[in-house]
Formats: sequence, structure tokens, C-alpha cells
Amino acid sequence: PPHGRVAELYPDHGKIETPEGKLVYFHKNSVVDTAFDKLDIGTEVRFVEEMGELGPQASTVHPIGKHHVAG
Repeated sequence: PPHGRVAELYPDHGKIETPEGKLVYFHKNSVVDTAFDKLDIGTEVRFVEEMGELGPQASTVHPIGKHHVAG
């Protein structure tokens, strides 16, 4: 399935940036296991992309871990 990283977070939705640089909207209700509140900018996710009323959107967002930058 497509994957990417959380690029933007708002109180009830966010956007995922794909490896190609495309932003895909998702609603908090699309995040499995009510994990929306645990998401951070940079969290890696898998998702199912579908066409919504306003363009591509992600349904069924699965967090798969957080990207850690070696410092």
C-alpha cells in the first residue's frame, strides 16, 4: 500500500506527504485504532488512497512508526 509521512496536523485532520512529494488529506476518523492523537509530524504511515470530493484523500491510515533522524 502507499506510504508516506505525516506532514501537517490539525485538530481533526492532517496531510500525508508521499515519497513523490504529493500531499494527501486524511481525516482523524480514517486513522485506525483511534491513533490520531498519537500522530506527530514525521510519523510514517501506510494508507489507502481514494478520490474524495476535494481531490485525493487517505482512508484507513495505519501508523507504522516514527522516523528517527540520527543526530
